[in-house]
Amino acid sequence: MLIKLRSYATFSNVIALCALFVALGGTSYAVTKIGSKQIRNNSIRSADIKNRTIRSKDIRKGVIGSTLQSSAAQASRNVGPTGVGASESFTPVATLSGLEPGAYVLLAGVNQSSNMRTEGRCRISAEGDYDDSNRGLRAEGTAEGHNLELIHTFGGTGTVVLGCRSPAGIWSATDAKLIAIKISSARSSVVSG
Repeated sequence: MLIKLRSYATFSNVIALCALFVALGGTSYAVTKIGSKQIRNNSIRSADIKNRTIRSKDIRKGVIGSTLQSSAAQASRNVGPTGVGASESFTPVATLSGLEPGAYVLLAGVNQSSNMRTEGRCRISAEGDYDDSNRGLRAEGTAEGHNLELIHTFGGTGTVVLGCRSPAGIWSATDAKLIAIKISSARSSVVSG
């Protein structure tokens, strides 16, 4: 047995085996001995980090910047209000309050129907800003969809209201949804033409 083993113990096999043990030992040394104290500040580059290995919890808040930080809120109402009489004032359909100060993209959608052929108008409003949608309502009570968008910046805690009205007949609202998405900054301008 010893003679058979001795025939494989050539110089090249012994050197190859030693190189294998040194290589394996060096890797395990690096895994157990290299930590944050051994890494020089600002020496790790993007190319040194494997894709999809860094999570948001690994990054201190504010390091990346505010452009990637956002939050959202939603209010929805499946049915109501119903049986609302004619008025020139908007009747609240959905309200979203307690929004933190900052810039928001505000989105709203609602279906409005009436018992007679008339005009239906809905409005999304935040402080002094608003967006209106005007639809012709049919006498059969078939719902007409209103979609509204608004960009607004709240200086303090904010509230967004979705309201509707109709100058004649009795109207109802269904499937109302109000969404507020906080963004880093906003700018709004009026386009003429």
